[in-house]
Amino acid sequence: MWREASASLLPSKLGPPKTHLGLVSRRVLVDALRRSAAPLVLLSAAAGSGKTTALLEWVAAERRPVAWLRLDAADNDPVLLLVALTTALQGVLPLDPQLGELLRVAVPPVWERIVPALGIAVAAAPPFLFVLDDAQHVTNPDCWRIVATLLECLPDGSQVAVATRVDPPLPLARLRAAGALASYGGTDLAFDRTEAGQLMELHAVSLAMDDLDALLRATEGWATGLSLAALAVRGRPAVDGPVAVSGDLREIDGYLLGEVFSGQDHETQEFLLRTSVLERLSAPLCHAVTGRHDTQAVLSRLADEHLFVTAEDDRDQWFRYHQLFGEFLRAELARREPGAVAGLCRKAGEWYLDKGDVARGIVHLLEAGDDERAAEEVAASWTRYWGSGQCETVRRMIGEFSREQILASVALTLTAGWVYSAIGDRQAARSWMPAACRARVDDSPAPDGAASLRSSQALLRATLAPDGVARMRKDAELAAKLESRPGSSWYAEAQFHLGSALWLTGVETRAARHLQVAVREGAAANQIIEIAALGLLALMAAEQGRWEYAEEYTQRADERLAEVGFGSHRRTLPLLLAQARLLARGGDPALTERAATIAAILDEMVPVPWMTVLAGVVVGECFLEVGELEAADSWSKRALGALKTEADVGVLEGRAQRLRLGLKGRSQSEPVSPAELRVLELLPTHLSVGQMAERLCVSTNTVKSHSKALYRKLGVGSRAEAVDEARALGLLSGP
Repeated sequence: MWREASASLLPSKLGPPKTHLGLVSRRVLVDALRRSAAPLVLLSAAAGSGKTTALLEWVAAERRPVAWLRLDAADNDPVLLLVALTTALQGVLPLDPQLGELLRVAVPPVWERIVPALGIAVAAAPPFLFVLDDAQHVTNPDCWRIVATLLECLPDGSQVAVATRVDPPLPLARLRAAGALASYGGTDLAFDRTEAGQLMELHAVSLAMDDLDALLRATEGWATGLSLAALAVRGRPAVDGPVAVSGDLREIDGYLLGEVFSGQDHETQEFLLRTSVLERLSAPLCHAVTGRHDTQAVLSRLADEHLFVTAEDDRDQWFRYHQLFGEFLRAELARREPGAVAGLCRKAGEWYLDKGDVARGIVHLLEAGDDERAAEEVAASWTRYWGSGQCETVRRMIGEFSREQILASVALTLTAGWVYSAIGDRQAARSWMPAACRARVDDSPAPDGAASLRSSQALLRATLAPDGVARMRKDAELAAKLESRPGSSWYAEAQFHLGSALWLTGVETRAARHLQVAVREGAAANQIIEIAALGLLALMAAEQGRWEYAEEYTQRADERLAEVGFGSHRRTLPLLLAQARLLARGGDPALTERAATIAAILDEMVPVPWMTVLAGVVVGECFLEVGELEAADSWSKRALGALKTEADVGVLEGRAQRLRLGLKGRSQSEPVSPAELRVLELLPTHLSVGQMAERLCVSTNTVKSHSKALYRKLGVGSRAEAVDEARALGLLSGP
């Protein structure tokens, strides 16, 4: 339902907004826009500057096919943005129907398949114009990476026009230097005297030339300021004279908006005030908030009268207030009836929740002060959004809450722990992983479908292993005990983590049984866990020398991954490590590329020490096997570095040390001589060089010479390091 709710809003975003009043011709500006051959045309200026109306005039004169997309906050999610982009573009270029299917899989392969396929389709299209309006709502760099990819693929003669209040995070300096950017700001969009006069005529307002010039100076040609002034004086007796305006733009809009509002009848004022809590307006939504049955007629009339209400589609289903007018109305409502805001917001929130749009619903619930209900809705719905690849939507929902509001809800605290640990946001993860792992939980049912809050926390702890592998096993055993109902996603998750923990503690036979259960259950309820379990089984089989099984499990995991798209980093890591094992066995040079992929994943994901050690050991062993000692040493150091931050990584610690020993054995070109070994045996003591020479019946220079040779052969720089390295290599015994 959540995806259908988002898709149902698309028609109002596609195509230019409907105009209920004639537009002032911006001939000079539009001619400049049309003359530009730059692939990117950027209109960046404050609200009410006339960006959209200028684009409307451009589009009306355009001979090329035109696609129009009005962006909003929901498009800050790469998956939802791609849904919107492909829907908008399908009218001007042929798109592979498979793109729609890929966007509907559990975790859409955004960068692996969808964006490249969209880029190919764009590159092959005839010249077209694509307008992205209200682009300031999209701030996610990944979303703008998608737009940047489309820009790179644009064929000759095609353009993307972006209207925004703030410059987007695109490489604008580079584009400008390459002649690929034409930008227009507030000065370019300001009305001149002729255009201001035309605007007054459209509003049936007659002003003397001196008064018009004064108005232009006061508004600095700001389109909305001029429109507000026209509305404020429309219908006044001529003897009253024009409205005198002065001061900055905020003072102007505050005064003139008041003039516009005060000219409406009581019923209209009430409607405007009560619907001001809404970001977007529709007849059913306004009915839910106001209780009025004539909401469609009221909205259409307000749009017809150009009372800062704009229709967003040709069917007059969705409308919105001009930002400044909406701000004025909300402030006026809070001043007149401060107690009414919460009730109105609660009604709006309930309406959105009933439609399955949790992301918009919780915004209104929070404004209503219903923090508990909002937290419950997010905790109950996040897995559904997550399962559709809408990770950014989940992050945005959690971001609506303050830290105090999140901590007040155990369920939402656990949700924050799950989400921020998975999306690679290390700063947020450092805060929310400990909070979620330490939260006081009980056996209450978890809103997200887990058997209980306790089982959800146990699973999270088993996933992150914050207190080492031994405690990870206890957490996984508890989770498996609590998540005892086959057929659920959480059951599959618990079986996978118990299998992983058993393997890490050396109980391989039991580990394999639980992983096989995770594969079976994951196939029906949690395909990402199925991939993870198959990957770990493949890795285990490879390390046991059962290569046929390793290849079979790897192939099954690959096929499933192709079906569902790209899984999360920590879930696909076992599969990538198994692939590295198979590549090393065959001496395939692609091992270097696979290792680079694994390194990139480790750098992007929130660190889990045992996973870092595992990757370092496995990839290091692979490079050692093919004789690439420098690469093996680099991965060995990655594993040893993680060991310094985590004392308990189970059987992996021994493997990391054996890898180090193996590297030392392969890299030593000179054996330690018997004379040097006698000096080495005295290094752990407190004897001085002179005392050692006396004990060995040699000169001090001989002891120094042997010590220097030992340091070189062991690759160390001090006596203490030589002792540690010799013990690690088995040349010295003792602790």
